[in-house]
Amino acid sequence: HCHLKLKQSILKKQMSSTAPKAYSSDEAIPQTIQSGMQNIALSTVTGLIAGGLASIVLVRGGGGAGRKAVTLFGGGMGLGSAWTRVSMEIEDILK
Repeated sequence: HCHLKLKQSILKKQMSSTAPKAYSSDEAIPQTIQSGMQNIALSTVTGLIAGGLASIVLVRGGGGAGRKAVTLFGGGMGLGSAWTRVSMEIEDILK
């Protein structure tokens, strides 16, 4: 129960830090890109960790190319999802 509350508080902090802030139009895009780069790095690392853990469970038998592929797939998923969020935020600013 305590672990669930900790996860919820971390999620709330992440969502509040990724919410678009009120900037002037000259500052909005660079700030969005800067926060987006931080989110991209965090999401990629999280994806690599999740992929690494999944590869341990899914790919038995010592390691090798299968585990690397699953781990890199997880990293790619994290990177792709973060890039999509950043591009959507930039599109919203430009509208």
